Amino acid sequence: MRGALTSWFRHLTIGQKLVFSFSVMLVVLAFSLAAILVYLVRVNSYVDRHQRITVPAIITAAAMQRETSEMNLAYHLFLERKPPRGLEEAVERLNVRAAAIKKALDLYRSTHAARTHPILYRMLTEHHQTALADQEDAAIRRIDLAVQTLTANWNIYLAAARAAGPASSSPLPEADRLIGELTNGLDQLMDAHVRIDVEMKREGDLLVSRARAVALALVALLALVITATYVLFNKHIAQPLKRLATTADRVAREDLSASFDPWHSKDEVGMLSASLVAMLAALRERTRALERKTKELEAFTYSVAHDLKAPLREIEGFSSLLERKFGGTVDPTALGYAAKIHASALQMTALIDALLRYSRLEQQTMPRVRVDLHALVHAVVSDRLQSVPFPAPAVTVDLPAAAIQGDPAAIRQAVVNLLDNALKFSRGVASPEIRIGGTVTDRDYVLWFMDNGIGFDPKEAERIFGLFERLHAPSEFEGTGVGLAIVKLVMEKHGGRVWAESSPGKGSVFYLAFPMKEEP
Repeated sequence: MRGALTSWFRHLTIGQKLVFSFSVMLVVLAFSLAAILVYLVRVNSYVDRHQRITVPAIITAAAMQRETSEMNLAYHLFLERKPPRGLEEAVERLNVRAAAIKKALDLYRSTHAARTHPILYRMLTEHHQTALADQEDAAIRRIDLAVQTLTANWNIYLAAARAAGPASSSPLPEADRLIGELTNGLDQLMDAHVRIDVEMKREGDLLVSRARAVALALVALLALVITATYVLFNKHIAQPLKRLATTADRVAREDLSASFDPWHSKDEVGMLSASLVAMLAALRERTRALERKTKELEAFTYSVAHDLKAPLREIEGFSSLLERKFGGTVDPTALGYAAKIHASALQMTALIDALLRYSRLEQQTMPRVRVDLHALVHAVVSDRLQSVPFPAPAVTVDLPAAAIQGDPAAIRQAVVNLLDNALKFSRGVASPEIRIGGTVTDRDYVLWFMDNGIGFDPKEAERIFGLFERLHAPSEFEGTGVGLAIVKLVMEKHGGRVWAESSPGKGSVFYLAFPMKEEP
């Protein structure tokens, strides 16, 4: 049964699971409220019965006791005085007291007696105390009989007392017995109802205890439902999603060995799991295909580069030999052709070397070691200024002392390319100047190269980092169009970014932003 319920729940959609869970909780809450209301009604009924029955009954019984006491007192005063006249007046006073007792007794019998209230009598039955109702009925009959007998015989009793004369003060046995019977009956009635009141209080305590037990049981049931809902949602939704997220994170980090656990549920989690499994399978297949293509392209690149560089070296060598050996005898036009062939061969060789550097950089995995940018930039500036074929510009380096994580060789290549770029495009100005600086924040280390060269149109700020993108003809400025593309690739490999700011005739600023902390 439990397995069937779990299987049924697993195949619901997340929305249906939520509706089902909240419906169960609402049903439990509604049942709780209904049960509490039932017990509140019962407690209220108990309080109402106590106010309408028990308290007035005791008051009525006490009133009858008071009237009996007054009647007994009047009777004994008459016996002590034995006036020669006033018999009728004494009988009338005693009958008034007896009538008051009879009236109170009738009120008690019709309004306060246990047998006149089915709920009260049922309570005594449940408590196995029906004897109290019998005791109450017996007391009522006893009181009623005594009052009726006294009312019917007061004339006889008082006349006999007066006939006895002033010397006799002994009460007549029959009247005294009846008054005692009346007093005992009232005591019996009071005792019965006091004990009934005790049972009612016990019933009230039972109702409160039951209400408390029901409330605690309902709270426990609601807590059980909430706990079961949490366990089910955690087992069938939260945990699977967490595992899927962990696996997806591994896949996002290029760990294709990760796998998704099979999830047989037909809800959204199951559909997501199936989609991710299919996506991972397709990704693995495409990755294997890409790796094959990459290897093929790498082999092709090296093969083409090797096959091209060999004839280029011969072209460059023979054209150089022609210039040296026949420079003074060959027609100047032919000599110019040879010079162009030599220059083109050198240009082609430089282009192939740049492409090979770009290809190697794109395919290799960057090591992560500590790199001191301050020392690296100073070393690059010192090396490059010594090898420039034209007057060196004024170069100022002002870098903060900080280290980053990266590949020193790749970073050095990016710095060399940007410095060569600044040297190349600032050599035509009157007073060339290059400034290299940087700023450090909690997030990144920004290295910038500023020159006062020819600059470029700001609209070209993105295009210049593309492969083979050139803003000038080779006759104006030498280059292969690969240098800035290599800079961009190096920054992408390091999780950083590169951008440039410039305007025509006002120089350029190139920025490299290296992350200070390696991304997890």
